[in-house]
Amino acid sequence: MIFWILWIICIPWLLILLPTRIIGKRYLKTIKKNASIFACNHQSNNDAVILKTRVNTGFKFMAKDSLFKKRFNRWFFKKLGMYPVKRGGNDIDAVKKTLVYLKNNKSIVIFPEGTRVKEGESAEFKNGLVLFAIKSDCYVIPAVFRSKPKFFSRSTLLIGKPFKFSEYDEFNGVKPNKDILNDASSLLSQKMNELKTVDIKEYKKQIKDEFKKKK
Repeated sequence: MIFWILWIICIPWLLILLPTRIIGKRYLKTIKKNASIFACNHQSNNDAVILKTRVNTGFKFMAKDSLFKKRFNRWFFKKLGMYPVKRGGNDIDAVKKTLVYLKNNKSIVIFPEGTRVKEGESAEFKNGLVLFAIKSDCYVIPAVFRSKPKFFSRSTLLIGKPFKFSEYDEFNGVKPNKDILNDASSLLSQKMNELKTVDIKEYKKQIKDEFKKKK
C-alpha cells in the first residue's frame, strides 16, 4: 500500500524529472509469469527508480546492507522491494532469499558489475548473477541505459530478448564451476554490449518485425 501511494504521487514528477524512452519492454510480457533476473548497467541511483516505476513495479532489488542500518530506511527500502546484501564476502542470507524469490517466480534486478560504474567506463562482471541464473534456470533479461539518467535529460533504456543459459549446450546440465561462470558472464556481457552499440532505430524495427511474425 505504501509503495502504491508513493507511486501515484511521484510518477507524474518522475516523468518530468527523469524522462526515459524505454525500448523492448514488450519482451517482458513473453515471460510475465516466469522467474527472471533483469541484468542492467548501473550508473546512478536513478537507475533503480526508473526500473521500479517505469519497467516493473514488482521488481526486487539487491542493495548494499549499509542502506538498511537506520530503522526508517530499513522499513522504507523493504517496502520498495529491496533486500540487503553484504559486499566483499559471501552473504548466505541474501543468497537464500534470492533463490527463494526465483523459485517463486519473482523478478529480480541485479547489476552485474556489483556497483555503480561511471558513464563511458567499464568494470568486470561479478559471477553472482550468472550463478543464480544457472542454479535456478530462470530467464535473464539483458538491458542497458544508453546514457546516464539525469534530471531533465532524456535517457534511453534498451531491453533485450530474455534467454536462459540452459538454451546453450555449454551451460545445459553442467556444474557451475569458476570457468563455467566466467564463460556465462562473458556471454551476458556480449549481449549487453550489443545493446550499447546497436542502432536504436534499427532495434525498434527489429522488435516490431519479430512480434509481427508471431501474430
